Amino acid sequence: MSSLQAIRDALEQSPDNISLLLLFGRASMELLHLDEAREAFEHVLAIDPDHTDAQLGVARVLFTEGDASGAAVRAERVLIQEPDNASAHLLLSRVFLSENDRAKAIEHFDRAAQIDGTMSDPALERELGRTARDARRTSPAPAAPEPASSNEPLEDGDSTQDFYEDPFEEPPYEWRPETFFTPGDPNRFETTFADVGGMDELKEEIRLKIIYPLQYPDLYKAYGRRTGGGILIYGPPGCGKTMVLRAVAGEVPCNYLSVGLHEIFDPYFGSTERNLHQIFETARANAPCVLVFDDLDSLAQDRRNVRESQLRNLVNQFLHELDGLHENQRVLVIGATNQPWSLDPAFRRPGRFDQAIFVQPPDAAARAQIVTLLAKDKPISNLNVDALVEATDGFSGADMGWVFDRAAELALSAAIHTGQAVPITMELLLDVAKSHTPSTQSWFEGVRDHAQQVAPDGFFNEVKKFLNAPSSKER
Repeated sequence: MSSLQAIRDALEQSPDNISLLLLFGRASMELLHLDEAREAFEHVLAIDPDHTDAQLGVARVLFTEGDASGAAVRAERVLIQEPDNASAHLLLSRVFLSENDRAKAIEHFDRAAQIDGTMSDPALERELGRTARDARRTSPAPAAPEPASSNEPLEDGDSTQDFYEDPFEEPPYEWRPETFFTPGDPNRFETTFADVGGMDELKEEIRLKIIYPLQYPDLYKAYGRRTGGGILIYGPPGCGKTMVLRAVAGEVPCNYLSVGLHEIFDPYFGSTERNLHQIFETARANAPCVLVFDDLDSLAQDRRNVRESQLRNLVNQFLHELDGLHENQRVLVIGATNQPWSLDPAFRRPGRFDQAIFVQPPDAAARAQIVTLLAKDKPISNLNVDALVEATDGFSGADMGWVFDRAAELALSAAIHTGQAVPITMELLLDVAKSHTPSTQSWFEGVRDHAQQVAPDGFFNEVKKFLNAPSSKER
C-alpha cells in the first residue's frame, strides 16, 4: 500500500483531522496530484480559514500550475499574519525569480535562511548562485524594533514581539544570558554539524527532538509527538561533546541558550537556585528553545554523596525545573558530562534526561572526517588519510588536533631556522602520532574502577559494549 493511499484510508476514519489533511496535501503535491492537494488544503481552510500552512499549500499548488501572481497573493497574506514565516519567504523567492526579479528573490531567500537555520533548497540556490549557509553568514541579525511609547496607544493590528523587544528587561528576568542566539543571528552559524566528524546518532537525535518537529509540526502532531525533551551526552574528554553543543546553535531554527557554570553558582544562600530557575524561565519564555548545560556533573551531583545543603538544594531545584518542562514541550535540554557515574540517578528517569548517548572516541570513518577537516588550509605534502586513520586508533578528536598542531609547530620551527618554507610532511605527522598516548585511556581506566564499585547500569553497559568491540581490543 502506498503512503498516499494509507493517509487516504486514515482520512476516511477522521475526515476533519487537520494534521492528516496537511500530510495528504503535501504527499499529493510530491506526486503532482494537484487537484487532490488543493482539495485537502482547502478542506483545512474550511475548518480554519487562518491556517497558514494550508494557505501556503494552496499557494504552492497555484505556483506549480503556473499562476505566480495567485501564489504571491497567498504567500503575502501569510506574511501579514506571520512576518517571520520562512516558508512564505522561500515561496516568494521562487515567485520573484520566475518573474526575473533577482533582487527581490534574493531578499526573500536571505530572509528565509535567516529565520530558519535548517532551510536548504539546492535547486533554488543554484539558480540564485547563493547558498542558504552563505545567506545566514552574511545577513545581519534583525534589528530590535523600537518599543512603543507608553504615552502612545498601539494602533489596530499592532502587537509586541515576544523575543526581539528584549524580554530580559522586565521581571522576572533579572539574570541575563551571555550566550543567547536568535534564529537570525549570523554569529551562530560559525560552527555546524558539517564541522563535527562522526557522532551521527547524536546529530540525528537532536534533529528528531528539535529540528524536525519545527520543520514538520503536523507530521509530529499526527504521531502524537511534541518538540523538546532531554538528551544527556557523555564520554571521554576531547571527543567532541562541547564542539557538538556549539554546532547545535548553527543547526537549530530556534533560539539557543548555552549556560556556563559561572552564570549559575553564587556565594549567597539561595541565589544559585534562583539563577537556575531564571535560566529555565528564560528558555520557557523564548520557546522553542535549546537549553545547553556543559559539565552537567557539577550541577547534578548524586545527592547520596553530597553533604553541603546548597548543592543538595541545587539538585532538587534542577529536577523541579526539568519536571516543569512537561507544561512546555518546546524546550530541548542538552547536558554533557565526562563523569556520568557522578550524576544523581533521578536525572536519568524518563521525562528528564531520558535519552543518554555515549560519545565514544571517533571510529575510523569519523577519524577520516576529522583528518580532512584538520588538514584543510594547512601546507601538508602527500597527505595520506588512511595512514593517519590507522596511526590514530583510539585517539580523541582533541588528540588528533594536537597531532596536527604539534606537527605544524615542528615544521614552523624548521622554517624559521632554515629561512625557507617547510611543508608539514606525512612522515612528521605519523611520527608525532606514534609518540602520543591517547588521552582516552585514563578515562576508560577510571570507568573500569567505578564499574567495580557500583551496580551496572546503562552508562557502564554502553561503555563495556564499546570496549568489547573488535576494534577496541587494544585499548
